[in-house]
Amino acid sequence: MSKVINKNKVQFFPVMNEEEFEALKASIADRGVEVPIIVDQDGDIVDGHQRKRACEELGINCLTEVRDFVNETEKLELALTLNCNRRQLNQKQKRKLIEDYLLHDAEIADNYLAGIIGVSKNTVASVRRKLEASCQIDKYDTLRGKDGVKRPKKQKRIIANTPKETEKACQTILQMSDKSSGKTLDVISAQRHAKRNQNAQKRKVEGESVVPVTDEDIRIFHTPFQKLESVAGIDPESVQLICTDIPYDKSFLPQIEELAEFAKRVLVDGGVLVTYSGQYWLPQVMEMLGKYLDYRWMIASCWSGDANQINIGNCNITNSWKPVLVFSKGKMNKKCTIPDVSHVQTKEKQWHDWQQPLSEAELLIRSFSSPGDLVVDTCGGGFTSAVASRNLNRRYIGCDIENECVQNGHRRLQLTNELSEYIEDAVELGRSDVNEMLQDWSSLNGVSPDLASGLVLELPENLREPVLNEPVTAV
Repeated sequence: MSKVINKNKVQFFPVMNEEEFEALKASIADRGVEVPIIVDQDGDIVDGHQRKRACEELGINCLTEVRDFVNETEKLELALTLNCNRRQLNQKQKRKLIEDYLLHDAEIADNYLAGIIGVSKNTVASVRRKLEASCQIDKYDTLRGKDGVKRPKKQKRIIANTPKETEKACQTILQMSDKSSGKTLDVISAQRHAKRNQNAQKRKVEGESVVPVTDEDIRIFHTPFQKLESVAGIDPESVQLICTDIPYDKSFLPQIEELAEFAKRVLVDGGVLVTYSGQYWLPQVMEMLGKYLDYRWMIASCWSGDANQINIGNCNITNSWKPVLVFSKGKMNKKCTIPDVSHVQTKEKQWHDWQQPLSEAELLIRSFSSPGDLVVDTCGGGFTSAVASRNLNRRYIGCDIENECVQNGHRRLQLTNELSEYIEDAVELGRSDVNEMLQDWSSLNGVSPDLASGLVLELPENLREPVLNEPVTAV
């Protein structure tokens, strides 16, 4: 009796979808199996699960290579190397692959695994730290390199020439980042490394990215805001900020009072509601919001060029600003200082006709909430507030009554997340040409050049700074 092959023993890559599998099967039917499957001495498949499946469905023999493996680690490394060479993986898939592989083989060196998958060693190290912190893998003092030899983790080293320098080195080495490991530095260079690390940590605090939010922390729904509490599971008095852009026409006026009631229920004491408003029905909007909340101030959002032409009775008005209303539930919790005039440099309408600028959304969210707070948007539109919340490390729940808006919101979040991961890895690998990076990424993800160039401006500030040293042009 022939041995039954375990098809799942060494497979941790995503399985082909049916369209990809049918294309593979058609190729094998036409030209045969050009690359043999690889099995171990027990007959378990190490590489070629889908080729084997295609041959079985076609009823033909499958070219097979049997290898004698010393241990499971050899099989894992071979499967990883062969598949990474054949597959086009995006950054999110690569990070997931790193995580899955480390769960099987945590003793592999960061630089070795990084070389196989095609990322920087810092990316592997960050995934490793996450798994170690959650106790999913053990910490190892020695890691296995490409030659199979286990070596101690690389250490930070400083050369000191005098007792005084030695004292400084002892103080400095504790302040250096892990990126300095494996380098031998003089005291002055080490102090520069330590200073950069301190500045980076300070930027993280000031940039409010203490604990990065996850995809599960940013949620958007296709529902009217009146049902959002039940659909999203929002608890009473659990929201620190409602930041939204309500419709400006008369038809929405009956819902303003419902919005104010919603805010009073879900906002914590001292929580804030911030909303854009049109001018024509402004008195009614303020009156209805004031039934349940306390008026605090009004910010003028101004722009230059392309003014709106509005006819009110016998008056023609050239409109270049809109009100941003600030209400709170009782006395405001957060102390903040903001200008009451916001100058919008450019109009952003890539995702919605009424889309507001990301920089302004970030200003409002940063001013009226803190890292880790829950931000809610009851009229999502282009979901700029979702991108801003993720950039500023806020949890987020948003909704819209238009399904197309919700679908576009999901796509916008996915693309900005994937681009962030791609550029983060590219910068760590030493790439500095923004336009070249965007060209590669847009080609890999099937994204238009204009959209790719716009998305780079939506990255978190810590990624915008290192990549925007040169102009970004259409790729």
